[in-house]
Amino acid sequence: MRALATAGLFTGLGSSSLISDASAGTAGHALAVSVDDFYYRDTSSEPTDQTAVHEQRLRAFMTALRNDVTADRRFELVLSSCAPNCPTDGPALRDRLRAASQAGAQILIIGGVHKMSTLVQFAQTVAIDTTSQRVVFRKYFQFRGDNDEAWQRAERFVSEELRDRLLESRSQQ
Repeated sequence: MRALATAGLFTGLGSSSLISDASAGTAGHALAVSVDDFYYRDTSSEPTDQTAVHEQRLRAFMTALRNDVTADRRFELVLSSCAPNCPTDGPALRDRLRAASQAGAQILIIGGVHKMSTLVQFAQTVAIDTTSQRVVFRKYFQFRGDNDEAWQRAERFVSEELRDRLLESRSQQ
């Protein structure tokens, strides 16, 4: 798994605050979004192996995130082409962006969760315009706790922030 904190996590992608002109043409329609599985990294050095529990929580997080996108009529969910085990950098990311675009997605959402310590976890979420291959949203979220409730709260917050920011970027066109 890859570290969240590395500066080159999503190399070769420029920054942009707006969704590309190709996406702007659909302002009256649902925004087509693909959500790839996030990766998980645990560097907490806790003595108990929690791999199975973390995999289960991450799956629940991803399911809830996709359900939130589906439940919001302003978005259309396009199935991911690489689930599970989506790579997060290099040429494979460009291939995933191309595949997401060919499947009809205007935005590809990728990310990961990094457990730093017993109490602190970080989630990174990146939304990339599939046409321009530009980052339209990137944010690190910190959440406390490593139980089902903490993960559910984190997912709700990440989902709301992500959807709000994508709609904000879209409306600025």
